[in-house]
Amino acid sequence: MFGIQEFFKYYQTNFFKYQQIINNNALENIDYWVNEFDDESRSNNKNEIIQIIKSHIRITYLHCIDTLFELIFGLYPRDGIIDDKNLPLIISKSNDKFNKPKIDGLAKKTPNIIEELNQEIHFGKNTTTLLQYIFYYQVNRDNSDCENCLEEIENSLEPIKELLSIFAKDLADKSEYNSLKHALRVFPHSSFLKVSSADNEKQILNLDFKNAQQFILETKQGIKIVTKKFNAKRDFEYTLIASSMIWNIIKLRDKFINRTNEEDPLHIYFYEHEMYKDIETENIGLKTSLTFTMNKNE
Repeated sequence: MFGIQEFFKYYQTNFFKYQQIINNNALENIDYWVNEFDDESRSNNKNEIIQIIKSHIRITYLHCIDTLFELIFGLYPRDGIIDDKNLPLIISKSNDKFNKPKIDGLAKKTPNIIEELNQEIHFGKNTTTLLQYIFYYQVNRDNSDCENCLEEIENSLEPIKELLSIFAKDLADKSEYNSLKHALRVFPHSSFLKVSSADNEKQILNLDFKNAQQFILETKQGIKIVTKKFNAKRDFEYTLIASSMIWNIIKLRDKFINRTNEEDPLHIYFYEHEMYKDIETENIGLKTSLTFTMNKNE
């Protein structure tokens, strides 16, 4: 019979990590795949194959952080109680009404949403924050053989909040994610946009979208055509970080709940500000998306 022990024991913690490594390897060895698809019944257009791989890297990243937030919010208190053993049942239901305001709040760093992560959680004789409980479960001085482990955990909490805010910004508007997930409503896009002043023809905008995808959505304001540039390197690196967070959530609970392989050391991930600062610095000032809105009757 499947139960909570099996859920934590057999959960595929490396699912997104391995998938993304495979995707990235395909991108790095693109000429191999161009030759592999050199068949009359299949396309071997190099640019098309690159677009497909980058789209898959993108959706793997979005799927990974979506899964991460499902697990995080599944461990939030319900009626003042955290019930880790009910996590499989909680995430089996639609939790958008509960999760979306929290994702939006993390994206905007809304004080009350951040404070929820800082609230105190009591278990046994121990007290910790909700954030630490989610990512480091019951690790404390009595059960940790890790030298400087508690200091590393304490130093990881602020970087985790910053990373969650970055992930939340990427997921808050799910229109791109849904366009990839439902009916594959995206298509490759390649263009170079220049905007000049009507007065003196001075160039005021110069956008290179030769490495992008487009999708269409209907809103109250009209029909939107959204163009988004790929950033496969960023998607890849953030997937590995988010995947490591999933690892911490699942593997620490497997260790303490199932009490299996108690003699085996368990790898725990810690986090630093540098993990995201370099990634974000590379994107400062870059225009990564463009949206046109037109009247439905046009």
